[in-house]
Amino acid sequence: MSDEFDSRYWDSVAETMQGRYHLDPVMAEHKRRVHLDLLREWLPGERLAGARILKTDVFEEAHGPDQVLLDWPGNAKARVFAMDLSPRMGALARDRMRGVGVAVPMIAADNRALPFRDGAFDVVYSCSTLDHFDSIGDLLAGLRETARVVAPGGALLLTLDNPETRFYPLVRALERRGLVQFKLGETLPGDEIAKRAHELGLSLEKLRPVYHVPRVVVTAALRAARAVPGDALAKRIDRWLSAAETKGRARRDRKTAWYTAALLRKGMT
Repeated sequence: MSDEFDSRYWDSVAETMQGRYHLDPVMAEHKRRVHLDLLREWLPGERLAGARILKTDVFEEAHGPDQVLLDWPGNAKARVFAMDLSPRMGALARDRMRGVGVAVPMIAADNRALPFRDGAFDVVYSCSTLDHFDSIGDLLAGLRETARVVAPGGALLLTLDNPETRFYPLVRALERRGLVQFKLGETLPGDEIAKRAHELGLSLEKLRPVYHVPRVVVTAALRAARAVPGDALAKRIDRWLSAAETKGRARRDRKTAWYTAALLRKGMT
C-alpha cells in the first residue's frame, strides 16, 4: 500500500468519523479514564516538567470523548507535540483543541519515516498507532523510527491491539466483512513487544493488559440501552465496565484486555 493511499485513506476516515464516532460515549469515556490512569501512573506530571512529549496520532483528539491531550500532562509545563499520518485528522484535532484554548503543534508525518532528529523527545506516547499497518514489516519500521526519536534515558509508552484477547478474532472477521469503521492491522503479543523493543535498545520497565472490555458484547448492550428512555441502563453498564477493568487488571488477564501497554526506556548510551 502506498504512502499516498495511506494518508488518503485516513483522511477519508477522518471525514466519516465526524458525527458518527466508532465508540459509544460510555465506552469512549471509559477508555479515556483507563488511558489517563495509565499515563498518570507510569508518566506522572511531576516528572515531566520541561519534557518534550510527542503523541504519534490524534485520532481520539480529532473526534472522540476518549481524547487525552486535553487532560495530560496537565500542568507539567511540558512541551507537547502531536502528529498524524492524515493531514485532515491533524487539522480536526488542532481545531478542536484550539476551541478549548489548548494549542499543540501538529505535524503530518508517517510513523515509518519520522521527520525528527535522533533523540528529539523525552517521552513518546504511541497509542494504538502502529497496529494499523498491513504488514509486520511496516509495524516494525514504525517501532524502529519511534525508538530512534526517543532521547537517551527517555520513555516510550506503547499500546497495541492485543491479539490474545478472546474477542480479537471476531472483530477481525467483522472488519473483513466491512462492519468495522476503519481498518485494523498487524500487531504483536506482549512477549513479542519486549523482544522487539530489546532489539532496538529499549528496556521493558512495565507490561500490562489494559482496557478489559468485550467490545462486541458491550457495543450491542449499549445500543439496546439507548433504545430505552433515560440513561439508567447506560450508567449501569458504565459501572460494570469499571468493575471489569479493576478485576482484569488485578488478574493481569490477557484474554479480556483489548490492548497491551508497555513502558519502554531507552538506554543512556
